[in-house]
Amino acid sequence: MSQKKFIDILMLILFFFCLASSFLPEQSHKLTGIGFTSLIICHNILNRNFYKSFLRGKFNWRRMINFATIIFLAVSMLITIISGSALADYFSAPDLNWRSIHLGAAIVATVSLFVHILIHASRYIKGKIFYVASMLVFILAVGAVFGLPYLDRWFHTVKINRSEILRGEKLNLGGKILIVYFSRIGNTNFLGEVDAVSGASLMLDGKKIVGNAQMIAELVQSVLGGEIFEIQTEKIYPADYPQTTQVAKQEFLSGELPALVKLPTVENYDKIILIYPLWWSNLPKPVETFLRSSDLSGKKIYPIVTHGGGGLGESIDTLKSFTRAEIAEPLDIYSSDIPASRKIIFEWLKKS
Repeated sequence: MSQKKFIDILMLILFFFCLASSFLPEQSHKLTGIGFTSLIICHNILNRNFYKSFLRGKFNWRRMINFATIIFLAVSMLITIISGSALADYFSAPDLNWRSIHLGAAIVATVSLFVHILIHASRYIKGKIFYVASMLVFILAVGAVFGLPYLDRWFHTVKINRSEILRGEKLNLGGKILIVYFSRIGNTNFLGEVDAVSGASLMLDGKKIVGNAQMIAELVQSVLGGEIFEIQTEKIYPADYPQTTQVAKQEFLSGELPALVKLPTVENYDKIILIYPLWWSNLPKPVETFLRSSDLSGKKIYPIVTHGGGGLGESIDTLKSFTRAEIAEPLDIYSSDIPASRKIIFEWLKKS
């Protein structure tokens, strides 16, 4: 086997290991990333003559697709390396959501790599086998586009350092502010060593479990100040996330409004920052209990929705259907983006 082929095969193996290792301990992902970057450099050095003839000759459809694929692959790989280095604190990075950038670049790189391999394989694979291979590449590409965000949501542990992400510029919104949030934390009895994953609406600060909505509430308070109120139900939701979703589904089907432990004295406040997760594409019933049980006339509500891909869902329409308060333009935050969302929250509040 030639040196070039050996490097290419090793690079391909390490690329997929990089994707898998993103759901393993952080150090393993860093090491595979460094190894893969080193192989990319070796690959380009060994294939340097390719660039001399890159724009020469005629461009048929296969060459044009290959040309575009190589550009997409090169750019996405470069962004993946830069964003990965920023996440690993290898350099002083601007205040960007590097994690989402890293995941997006990895998806583009994966799809581009599948197409790149197929184009080169078409030189040696003909007839029905080529069409089968093309279908397989298409399935793998679709799997990368939809599968990687799904795996990231459900199996990647979101780790935070609250003391760091709460720092930043302050904002005076005027009036008295109440920050109300609903989270699984405070409404579920978790075991001490529970694994925290973004899909379960949880993250880890050291060994302490933090709820997504809870973290957003603290971020809002770090921007505006104000008081924080946690919506707590008398009943306890299951620690198992799929079971919680089934309980929530029954609440929607039955129209049950879960009883709350207590209610805040909302009449003392002018503005309500309302933070909640999207449940079954709608407003969680405990949040509806709070809203229906409080006189919010003359108040202004600023809704923030945390979700795993559903955006605002139907929750704002539901909110408007029975609330007499003024509703500000809502903000939705993808669950994995919460640690890097303070700047987004600041700009949203500034415009509201």
